This record gives sequence, structure tokens and C-alpha cells, in this order.
Amino acid sequence: MWNIGNTCFMNSMIQCLSHTRELTSYLRSQPSTELGTNKDHRILAEYTKLIKNMWSGSQRSINPSDLKHAFSSKHRMYSGSAQQDAQEFLRFFLDSLHGALNVAVKRDPLGEIDDAMNSRVKADMLWEWYSKAENSVIKDLFVGQLRSTLKCTHCDTESTMFDPFWDLSLPLPTSNSRCKLENCLEMFIKEEILDGIDQPTCSNCETRRKCTKSLTIERFPRYLVIRILFHKFKHYLKRFSETRFSKLTNTVEFPTKKRELNLQPYASENIAGPVYYSLYGISNHIGKGGFK
Repeated sequence: MWNIGNTCFMNSMIQCLSHTRELTSYLRSQPSTELGTNKDHRILAEYTKLIKNMWSGSQRSINPSDLKHAFSSKHRMYSGSAQQDAQEFLRFFLDSLHGALNVAVKRDPLGEIDDAMNSRVKADMLWEWYSKAENSVIKDLFVGQLRSTLKCTHCDTESTMFDPFWDLSLPLPTSNSRCKLENCLEMFIKEEILDGIDQPTCSNCETRRKCTKSLTIERFPRYLVIRILFHKFKHYLKRFSETRFSKLTNTVEFPTKKRELNLQPYASENIAGPVYYSLYGISNHIGKGGFK
């Protein structure tokens, strides 16, 4: 793919996305898409054309200018030649593809949910409700479900909620210059204490209480996107260390063999068996103004 002016952030993500076999096969099987006036449909049309050209076997290189122009028409921040965050681009890009392919139906208001409801029933109910409004091949491939559990330290009442996720944003241990992906995952599910101004309201005590909060994965996506964060401080994500404009350069080791990554240790108790993933793409975006 041509670099048409600091577009390595886009090119690297498109290369990764183009190797998502089920999505690429789906797009290659589609008839030519009319551009139309809808910006998401224009993005889908240009990406479909790009994918077909990339995998035609007849071209040595591809010019992504038409795709970037279509994408920039919706997201003006990408219209210039400034360096951008690769993961943020991917999130916006998948959202546009999803918007163009979404075949949602009108959904009824969500029924009453309480803490006494069985967790598996609650998770399925929320997933079904979400899927009625967000229904596309993109959602089927990339979206999972997180389980968040709050436990009151005063009365031990537990409150669970289930939310969809498009990627896992993992904290980066800053104490070591080198760590394993599993270390980031362990930090992600590590129990957090909510106290002081962060205290939530306990549904049983009916007042704000010191609570613990924990995250686990309730439903795994077909393709998992992982984003490594530079630093996590309370509820704010920081791309820089405490030294102004100094980016952290920790090395994260990924398991690279087929079906080597097992995420079952980070799943909720509703998932008993192993959950294997195989690594097929990494965007390690480095440079002035660029972030991993």
C-alpha cells in the first residue's frame, strides 16, 4: 500500500484487517457497491474495492487515496497529513463498516433487570437486546461482552452488569521494561477498590459504600482486538509517562504459535473450557506523534 502522506497508521491497520479471513472473504464475494450519499456506505464501497484489488493477484501495490478521502469526509481529523493513532483509526473504521452493513430492527425497551437475576440469563438478555440494534457481520466477528461485578464491602451484596466491547484495552505494567501479554490481562481483571469519591451506591444498603470492582470476559468475539495502553491512572488513560511528552517504551511479549493464547483464565465462571486464539496481526506504530 502506498504511503500517501503519514498514512502508515492507516496502512498498517488495513493490512491487519485485510488478513481477517472471514471479513475479506465476505467482501470479495459481494457485488460492486454503489457509492451513494451515505458516508459509511462510501467507506464500505472504497474498502471493498481496495480489498478486491489487494487480493486480485494482478497488482504489486495499491493506492489507498480513494479510501482515505471517503473516510476523511466523515472524520475530518483525518483529512490532512498529520500522524494519527492507529488503534483509534481502526475503531472508527470498523464502526463505519458496521454502520454500512447494519441490518438492525426496532427493539422494545429493555425489560427490568435486578441483581437477583441469574447472571447467565442476564448476560444473554442484554446481548440479545444489543444485537437487535447492532446487527452486522462486523459485530458478529469483532464484538464481545464484558462482565463487571461490584461487591459491597459492608453487606457483601454483588451487582453485575454486562456490556459489549469492540476491543480489550489492557493496562501496561510500568515497573518492568519487558512483560508478557498475560501480565497485562492479569492487571485488566485485577480487583479494584472503589473508595472515597469513587464509592458507588449499594443497591442493598441504599447508600454509597466502599466496593470492589472486577472485570471478566463473558462472551468472546470471533476475532479479538487487543490494545495495549501506555499507563492507567485511576479512570484516566495516559499516553505519556510523568515526564512531559516522554512516551513509554515497554516491550510486550505475545504468544505467536497457533492457538497458543488461552484466555479462559480471564473469563467469567460461565465459561468452563479453554478459549484459544492465534495471533495473525500486530500493528506496532512507532514514530513522532505515533502510538502503539
